[in-house]
Amino acid sequence: MAEEPKVEITNETPTKEDYDAIKLELEAERQRAQGLVAEATRELTERIATLETDLATKIGELEPLKVQVVTITEELEGAKAAYAYAVDDFKKLAASSNPLIPPEVIFGTTVEEVKASLDRANKLVANVQESLAKQAAASVVPAGAPARTGPNVEGMSTKEKITLGLEQARKKKEQ
Repeated sequence: MAEEPKVEITNETPTKEDYDAIKLELEAERQRAQGLVAEATRELTERIATLETDLATKIGELEPLKVQVVTITEELEGAKAAYAYAVDDFKKLAASSNPLIPPEVIFGTTVEEVKASLDRANKLVANVQESLAKQAAASVVPAGAPARTGPNVEGMSTKEKITLGLEQARKKKEQ
């Protein structure tokens, strides 16, 4: 191994010329370092400037879109309210055009739900009507008075039968 040369360090105050020379040398190094930094970061600085310009453009484009979103949201809320009123009106119309169905069984928050509840209610009414018709048919009572028949003579004695026959003959003569 080679021996390193010994450097002797002494602490002495530099002269004015040495100080000015060191100061100039440091200034030159500082400028050279700034130039190297500027050269190394020039591409990045340009890219940052481009991105900042693009960002400002996008922010400018975003404002009308925000207004449009607010407008569309308000329109949507209005459409939802109108739809709710339309569904309510449809329920009322369905109830008034189907007097056999109580309005309480017609329900739903959409037209499809109201139609489904109306269909179920109509099926229920049809089932009840069919059941009532079957009950009515099972207990048919003939209209008017029953046909006139004579008294039942099966349980009468001979004397009672003769008396009944004489009374009927007398009634016929009187007429």
